[in-house]
Amino acid sequence: MIKRLFINRSIRTKLVMSSVVISLIPMLFLSFLFYRSSSLSLERTMVRSADQNAEYLSNYLDQFFRGFSSSALQVYGFNQLVNLMRFGANNNNADFFQTKDALDSYYRLVQSKNKDVIKIMMYGQDNQLRDSWSRAASYESIRFDDSVPHADEILDLPFQHALMFTYLDKEQGERFFVYAITIYDPFYRNKYGTLVFYTKMRDFVKQIETYNRSPNNIVLQNDKGETFYRTNDQFSDAVQTYFRSDNFASYGKRELQFTDHRQALISTSSLDNGNVGLTLLYSSSELAQNRKNTLWLTVGALALVMLIIALFSSMAQQFITRPVQSLSKAMRAVRKGDFHVTLKPSPWRDDLSELTRNFNFMTNKIQELIEQEYQLLIRNKEAQIMALQMQINPHFLYNTLQTIGGKAVLVGEYDIHEMCRALGDLFRYNFYEGNSESTIGLEMVHLKNYLYIQQLRFEESLVTEFDVEHALLECSVIRFVLQPIVENAIVHVLGKTQDRQLHLQITAMQQSDRVIIKVRDNGPGIDAQQLAGLRAVLEHRNTEVFSGISIGLKNVNERIRMYYGTEYGLRIESSEGEGTEVMVTIPYRNRGMQHV
Repeated sequence: MIKRLFINRSIRTKLVMSSVVISLIPMLFLSFLFYRSSSLSLERTMVRSADQNAEYLSNYLDQFFRGFSSSALQVYGFNQLVNLMRFGANNNNADFFQTKDALDSYYRLVQSKNKDVIKIMMYGQDNQLRDSWSRAASYESIRFDDSVPHADEILDLPFQHALMFTYLDKEQGERFFVYAITIYDPFYRNKYGTLVFYTKMRDFVKQIETYNRSPNNIVLQNDKGETFYRTNDQFSDAVQTYFRSDNFASYGKRELQFTDHRQALISTSSLDNGNVGLTLLYSSSELAQNRKNTLWLTVGALALVMLIIALFSSMAQQFITRPVQSLSKAMRAVRKGDFHVTLKPSPWRDDLSELTRNFNFMTNKIQELIEQEYQLLIRNKEAQIMALQMQINPHFLYNTLQTIGGKAVLVGEYDIHEMCRALGDLFRYNFYEGNSESTIGLEMVHLKNYLYIQQLRFEESLVTEFDVEHALLECSVIRFVLQPIVENAIVHVLGKTQDRQLHLQITAMQQSDRVIIKVRDNGPGIDAQQLAGLRAVLEHRNTEVFSGISIGLKNVNERIRMYYGTEYGLRIESSEGEGTEVMVTIPYRNRGMQHV
């Protein structure tokens, strides 16, 4: 690790990195202590706030459920109701009216404590319905039958046990909350009867969620461990099944703990003398967000401090390392071929100043040698071109071809005349001594002259098709770009056999600021290995200044790149058995040529 940090680094980098690494270890330790203490502080704050909220909600919900049990136990204050549950209705008129008055008083008392109760059902010692009350006539149809959960045990609950659950009444089409409690003789624990209270589920939820804050989750379970209310399904796996304890000292006690992954804080307690298990789940999303903010603050402060240390260290070291860096940068430029770079020597007489002077002397000497060699190569190239041009007098050759063509017309050989004309135009275009640029239109004329001569040779084996946008005819292009490509296709297809027909399609189009010229043939194509080799040859730049007269694809590609830039040139696409397509890319320059 240390070697990777310091080997192959500059002196300045080594000095700066040493200062940063030395400072990083104590800063990391201090940052960890800050983050740890801040996280613990946030966690303690959340636990304290959750404990206070749990105590408040537990007291409120305990009071809410005890409202049902206390309303049920108030039946002890009415002897007529106790006798009604024990013995049933008395046909004596006096007892009948007294019992009716007691029932009315009891129902009013229940309504005053539980305003959301919509129905009360009173069962006797023999589990027979003695009386019922409904807030509205529509609730008279509510029946206690086998469709109600726990119907087989709800009328014989143990002493001081209550049972709560919710269910969907299909006839009413509404969900209800049911609270049932069996009334016993408080001394001998003989059963008197059972009271069942009904509340609309939406009213029940409204009461439960009155003082709850989102995203906290309330989970209520009866003494059988059945969940009869849940705010949402979040952290459902973290809720433990509630079991009623016979230890009265445990009633009302709360336990507060985090889940395994500390995603939530769970508070558990018992309500209504153990008949209800309350679980409150407090999401740790806010705590996680605060921890994340603290972490980012710690990391940001650490990064800022380390940046300041690195900055001051760099400023302190630049007076030592700047001359070395300047010399290194200049040497990299020389390595890339820039021999004009020079360094300003320091006015002080030290080792670095002497190195700078020697470097400037070396680059100047190399530049002189390169210029001398370059001039020699240029003269050599010009001499070879002139020697080649002296071999054939283009004017004499062109005039001779015109004479031959005229003689051919006199004897009626018009094909010979056209061939001489086309060949003469080819020579005139080839040996023109003016600008090296031409136009796409003139290139197409030159190509058609070449194809005319080849057409006389191959006849019906060669079919050509041109599709060039008229606006591109005056677009400038260097000479002899298309003929080598077409010649290459003819040589590789018809040069081996004339049994097949070669179809050449030449198209030219403008794309943004570029011109794309495509030459496509229907030849045998190129296999993948040969195509990869050909592309590699095109990408490999020829390092020789003059390598002979070449009209191959590589020569065309290098000339385009040397003239227009490396982003232009040739691209070859081919599939074996499906032909070959060569694309020429040049810049769009609509200047035209007036001298050809």
